[in-house]
Amino acid sequence: MAGAISTPVIRSQQQSAAVRTLAAERLFYVIAGSVMLVATAVGFRLFLAHGKGFGGGEITRQIVPLVVVHGLAMFSWIVLFLVQSIFILNGKPRLHMRIGVGGAVLAGVMVPLGSVAAILSARDNPEIYQVLGGARFFLATMLGEMLCFGVFVGIAVIYRRRPEIHRPMMLLATVVIQSGAFGRFPYIENLAVFPPLYVWGPVLLFGGLLFVLQWGMSRTLNRWYLMGYAGMVMASFLSVAVGRTALWNGMVSAFAP
Repeated sequence: MAGAISTPVIRSQQQSAAVRTLAAERLFYVIAGSVMLVATAVGFRLFLAHGKGFGGGEITRQIVPLVVVHGLAMFSWIVLFLVQSIFILNGKPRLHMRIGVGGAVLAGVMVPLGSVAAILSARDNPEIYQVLGGARFFLATMLGEMLCFGVFVGIAVIYRRRPEIHRPMMLLATVVIQSGAFGRFPYIENLAVFPPLYVWGPVLLFGGLLFVLQWGMSRTLNRWYLMGYAGMVMASFLSVAVGRTALWNGMVSAFAP
């Protein structure tokens, strides 16, 4: 008799724990999105307020419209990530999925837009990238980040009906493109110019801190996030290695002095 009574109690406790874990995880994504939005606003404060580039300098004059569109697209993605996280927290998955179609389209535009902006910026304004290992090395890093972003979003879209995969992949995609904001952030910018990882350093550190935060809030290890993060680490080291090769330097020498 006692065993029959205790079984429903145990199940009820397990269900309550699962509900708390889910609520904590959903709140985590809102917190992560809020932090990234603030970091983006702070990092790009000169661009948003005065239309200035890195270090308060002028935006590469040959591609000003492209840089502005690229920046606005990136900022829109951060805002969208936060809004989508809030929809899930408030129990509005259908609205989340409808808007998600627009998010997929935005991501599809961001990858070629960011890649072209990086290539033309390295061609027309190579001197500003000397602190980041030179224009050719910078280009390997930026194209590597765009590739990572596209892969993470692609996986998230494929598994859009499996939130345990979809959410961490979208988060990692958003973390990857934080390098521009962190590279302009007070104090953190020192890490962004620290070899050999350069702009990857702050991104990897931030991604690791998010993993710890989620673990602490939900009391569970998100293995999908961990696998994606491991992939991001490998991609960072691979882009560094490729950016130092003679083959890469020869390939991009025509448009990256």
